[in-house]
Amino acid sequence: MNKNYCLILFSFLLLTLFVDAQEEVNTRSVQDYTPSILINEGQTEFKLFNSLYTQTLFFDEEGSKQDAGGRSNFFTSIAEYNYGLSPKVSIGGELWFRSVYAGATNSSATNVFTFSNSPKSRTGINLVGMKVKFNPINKWKRFSIQSGLLLSVISDPQSEKLDRPFLDNNRHLWITKFLYDKKVSEKFQVFTQLAAWVSIDKNLSDENTNLAAPFDLFLSYFPTKKITVYLQNQIWPTIGDDGLSSYFVQEGLGLKYQLFNGLELETSYTAFIIGKETGAGQTFNLGVRILH
Repeated sequence: MNKNYCLILFSFLLLTLFVDAQEEVNTRSVQDYTPSILINEGQTEFKLFNSLYTQTLFFDEEGSKQDAGGRSNFFTSIAEYNYGLSPKVSIGGELWFRSVYAGATNSSATNVFTFSNSPKSRTGINLVGMKVKFNPINKWKRFSIQSGLLLSVISDPQSEKLDRPFLDNNRHLWITKFLYDKKVSEKFQVFTQLAAWVSIDKNLSDENTNLAAPFDLFLSYFPTKKITVYLQNQIWPTIGDDGLSSYFVQEGLGLKYQLFNGLELETSYTAFIIGKETGAGQTFNLGVRILH
């Protein structure tokens, strides 16, 4: 799997070379293309988002923090490609790569970057899928709907029959998102996202199928045309057979910088501050977006 991940990185570098820093991609900067706004007809978009989640604590059934008995680290890299079919519709594909490392409480979170397979670690491409995004109402240019199906392509992701740690749930994902943003002023913008994550058991078992309904709220500040600073708030409830089975709230701070026309870099940090039956960790994130 290490070779597959190297191939992803090589593809990203190759795409970067095709972006001409001196060429005008369009009349708007990358900053103008918020998640709610569709790319232009014939335009392409490539995203690579990397997230490191690490925890030594978890929230129990009562919402209290408990010692997890060690450090769990999950690294997720999502490669995404989108193409504008028309001003109102775009299609795309996603590939999710994940690595996990379970160590002692005082171990380093960077151990996950060994990308190995052992009793303490596991690595692999876990999800692959397609999606469609469209603007359903002409008057609402900053409102869009995105829906896609991600298939679990790795065997025994929960490591039930393997001497390796848990990598992912044994489920496919059907994700639908409703996205909207509004400019409050020339310097401030509000972005909201309501989603439905339907987890479908790979064996089509009803017992292992559930629904999550995360809601995101971002407040962005634009110091310049090339810099975006944002506050992130997210609540993520999961609904099972008996109602609300778990939830968490995470808050964070992020920064986007347009390196040159068509290329944007992003970094962010989040912390899980409230929860039930879930991890009480933090994330460190780094992303790249290319518009061409």
